[in-house]
Amino acid sequence: MSYDLIVLGTGGIGSAALFSAAQRGMTCLGVDRFAPGHDRGSSHGESRLIRLAYFEHPQYVPLLRRSYALWDELDPSLLQRSGVFYFGQEHGPILGGVQASAELHSLDVRQVDALTTYPQYRLPEGSQALFEPDAGWLPVEDCVRRHIEGALAAGAEHRWGDAVSSFDSDGQRVRVTIGSETLSARRLVITGGPWASELLPELALPLTVRRKYLHWFRCEDERYRHGFFYELPHGYFYGFPATNGRIKIAEHSGGQATTDPLGTSRAPCPVDDARIDRFVAEYLPGVECERLEHSTCFYTMTPDEHFIVDRHPHAENVAFAAGLSGHGFKFAPALGEALVDLVTERATGTDLSFMSAGRFEGSAP
Repeated sequence: MSYDLIVLGTGGIGSAALFSAAQRGMTCLGVDRFAPGHDRGSSHGESRLIRLAYFEHPQYVPLLRRSYALWDELDPSLLQRSGVFYFGQEHGPILGGVQASAELHSLDVRQVDALTTYPQYRLPEGSQALFEPDAGWLPVEDCVRRHIEGALAAGAEHRWGDAVSSFDSDGQRVRVTIGSETLSARRLVITGGPWASELLPELALPLTVRRKYLHWFRCEDERYRHGFFYELPHGYFYGFPATNGRIKIAEHSGGQATTDPLGTSRAPCPVDDARIDRFVAEYLPGVECERLEHSTCFYTMTPDEHFIVDRHPHAENVAFAAGLSGHGFKFAPALGEALVDLVTERATGTDLSFMSAGRFEGSAP
């Protein structure tokens, strides 16, 4: 069978790329080792924050605006604009970055008196609080499934259960080997998540996979209606609105390096548990210190913690996204669209030059 496009890896970004290609009328196939919405990679765990005032870098904001529009087009019920609080030092990485993005792009970000108005949050001495009403969260597995369902409805194919053995391109066509079967396409998009280095070994990308933990605690306090992000001296911590008597909390910083995301243990980590327990006890007085659930996911990190989104240097008909560094899911529809643009030689709607793989030449571990 021959296709216009094959997508390898149909998690957050790959499912969006498959959807974008199918919407354009391309004959396309998505391939994944696991079923849609699986819990083996990076796109699971019930929820992901989404925010416009991006403290990581103001250059992300145009791509975020495109993502907001595409999430709403896909299904207006997905993006929950609950608002997000940012807590930290006035000129620290988080609050300083939020303010920089807000000022450059004229975003609605408000300084608030959290100590008196929102006593459900405790702040370290000297900390300040900002609130972004247009930020919120996404139901991550539902988003992946909606993209795949939409792609199938538009004529795409999706298969899962087998690992990809290899691919090669002569610049005109791509051949993808899955087990003993070889498929052909004019173009290829690779979105392998924690398996990106395995799928693209020839590029020697400087990626490190970190095992991360997600925690759900009992919470009956109705004041926890917003997302939040804390910058503390010992780490970055975040959480989501409480629903159904539970609240999800995790640490964004840190993580344990692994070379085997498929085989690595998913058991709770006592050190991580202790850090989260301490955070809850010290800063969230309305949350009970009773852990209800636990899960594991992966961050695939670049040295500068910015994404890699680019064409393959040796094959113009192959594009890839890698190293989303724990903050990529919110961009899924815009990155999926951009990857299809790259392999069809269509101009992307936003500047992706700062995500070029070339910035790491000679720096692979």
